[in-house]
Amino acid sequence: MPLTKTTWLRVGAPVAVLALALTACGPFGEKGDTSENARHASHSGAADGDRGGARTVGMRSEGGLFWPGQTGTRAFKEDTGVEPTYRIAAQKVDIGTADEAKALVADPADAKGLVPAVAQVKYTHLRGATVRKYPRVGDYAEVYADGRRGAKVLGDTGRPKGCADPDEIKDWRNGQSYLLCTTFLIPARAREVEVMWTEIGGEPFTWAF
Repeated sequence: MPLTKTTWLRVGAPVAVLALALTACGPFGEKGDTSENARHASHSGAADGDRGGARTVGMRSEGGLFWPGQTGTRAFKEDTGVEPTYRIAAQKVDIGTADEAKALVADPADAKGLVPAVAQVKYTHLRGATVRKYPRVGDYAEVYADGRRGAKVLGDTGRPKGCADPDEIKDWRNGQSYLLCTTFLIPARAREVEVMWTEIGGEPFTWAF
């Protein structure tokens, strides 16, 4: 399974430039209407116990539940105004340690009971206009633990090997792929971890790990 324990933080990451994006209701993402509706949408159209059937679907443009590495396709409007179509596939989630979580926040108490989870998602530019700079498609990947959205960590968290910096990507053309990674804090005792990608108003792609 691609859910792994690993040491991925760069030693001495400057806490001063890190920010923890918390929701207004609790130490990690609340299970509110938005996340709950999205989770129901991701399972729509599949009968109970039929999850394995998703393996034969291939690329899909509508929302759905996927296995790790399976791909969905979606046109996405970048901040620069272009709207290319991407092939999107969550590859794995790396789970860190409690000590690493404490290193990501200014006050270690904010990370009590939490561990970092890094979602690694591959994006392939299939067609459409070249993305000249600053792609934001990767910003829409989130980590859910036991049905609740994790707290996104902003700033320089130390990038895992192979993960690209979206601010350094230039002239992203058809056929080119990048692995983009986002870090969230989730409960250390979480039993189910999912990666969800969706733009505002769209049906989510959900990968179960």
